[in-house]
Amino acid sequence: MDKNKGPDLVLNNSKVKAQDVKLYTMVFIMYSFCCGGCFGIEEMIPVAGPGMTVLLLILIALFWATPQAMISVELGSAMPYTGGFYKWTQAGLGEFWAFVAGWCRVIAQYVENSSYIILGVGYLTTLIPMSEGTAFIIKVAIILFFTAINLRGIKEVGWVSTLLSMVIIIAFAFVAAVGFVNWDSNPIQPFYNEEEGLFWGISGALAIGMWMYSGYTSVSTLAGDCKDRTVVPKALLIGLPLITLTYLLPTLAGVSATGNWQDWGSGGINYSTVAAMAGPVFGALMVVVAIVGCLSNYNTCMISLSRNFYAIAEDRLAPKILTKVSKNKGIPYVTIVTIAIVSIIGCTLDFSTVITMSVTLFIVDYVLVCLSGIALRKKAPEMERPFKLPFGIKGVTLMLMPVFIVAFIALMINGADYFVSGMAAAAIIPLLYVYFKRKSGGLASFGADSEEVNPRTKLCFGDLKRIAVLYGVLGILGAIASFFLPFYEGSWGPEYYMETYGPENAFAFIIAAVRVLTVVYIAVTCILAYLSKKVDQKQTEEINENEKGA
Repeated sequence: MDKNKGPDLVLNNSKVKAQDVKLYTMVFIMYSFCCGGCFGIEEMIPVAGPGMTVLLLILIALFWATPQAMISVELGSAMPYTGGFYKWTQAGLGEFWAFVAGWCRVIAQYVENSSYIILGVGYLTTLIPMSEGTAFIIKVAIILFFTAINLRGIKEVGWVSTLLSMVIIIAFAFVAAVGFVNWDSNPIQPFYNEEEGLFWGISGALAIGMWMYSGYTSVSTLAGDCKDRTVVPKALLIGLPLITLTYLLPTLAGVSATGNWQDWGSGGINYSTVAAMAGPVFGALMVVVAIVGCLSNYNTCMISLSRNFYAIAEDRLAPKILTKVSKNKGIPYVTIVTIAIVSIIGCTLDFSTVITMSVTLFIVDYVLVCLSGIALRKKAPEMERPFKLPFGIKGVTLMLMPVFIVAFIALMINGADYFVSGMAAAAIIPLLYVYFKRKSGGLASFGADSEEVNPRTKLCFGDLKRIAVLYGVLGILGAIASFFLPFYEGSWGPEYYMETYGPENAFAFIIAAVRVLTVVYIAVTCILAYLSKKVDQKQTEEINENEKGA
């Protein structure tokens, strides 16, 4: 077997140099990336109610985060390569779907990254009032600082992550302790917000909970940076319980100590309020911890995203310049610099509308990773999996089924604006694939036997059908949403979207956009399915006949 190949399924062509990364370092990198503290949960409590919030934090951990973490442990132990989940999808589902997964994550994280800096400096302005110009200079300085750290490599990123994570863990352990000492009421009563209703309360809190428990597949992109390839899957096994406890204990203790659960929120009662029970200075320090959490997220997002984009570029499915690595440490410095540039630009813009695209893009990515895990159980049952889950194909499928269900529900209830912008963003990905595939050749340029190219389309045989499937899925989801969203949001949507976007008919326009896109995607699906039969299938038959004649 070629030393540059995985288990005869995927090309491992990374030039990133592995370093001696300790397990505890990777645990803190994962903690920084996937957690960064409880900030955000305070918004769930008044919407869903205290009892339902606690239950959701447990259920989402079990049925959303755990399946993703477990399949990441298995696949990461089998294919510990730079690019992580992107390479797994490539092995399980092929080049096109790997491109979709990788680019969905790239676009979503590029858009999202600057929000951590904006939020962090926003917290800082509550302690130190400053002008917009001063705030922008501080944002740029922070971005440049973490860029310099990332350019030095994973060990340096790990040291910073360890320091920041320890601050966060100690702070929220303190909040939990203060809350338990001042325990005054039942933290799960009432069980749900009766004014909102059970269903509406759950739907309002679900998206926040999913966001709080996301990112477990992202850390996989760093496996190629580690000499000990087991540290990433081991870190996942340690990190998920640690994060769950970080969310549960301060929330239970805090709600019990403060009461007035309906007044919780970033601008009301929150974890700083609980800390302030030990003295006003501790409340102010929690604002500092919030800043630390944002910076911690940004630091680890930069290293994870840079490895993902680098791996795609090495497969000649992204700009070639992104494949450049430093001579001494083999660090993909160009991708890191591009993240910094986009973050600086993002700090000057209102990303509130664009960020809505990231929700759908992340969900597409998570679903494809889970499908890859199932596909590889069928495709490569004998592949060495040091951390193999103790289930057969049916067991793995059942374990991952909740992820698909939660993803579908989230798409439908996140909001009509999120849905339509996500539909539009996801539709761009196949166009990017066609461009890069025709321009640079993708995996076929490496002589990958399983990625044979149709000379007429310059795409892989079957790519037209795969693109048709993607647009078909978008069309089906759009058709469902066309009926569900007016029912789900009809009583409050017109007023909410008018206040959010301005025009009185904003909600009607969004629903109309969903329906128009649905028709367009279904039409594109039919056209591509027809072309697939006429172009791909006919070409295959001609090649087979020529081979027989030869």
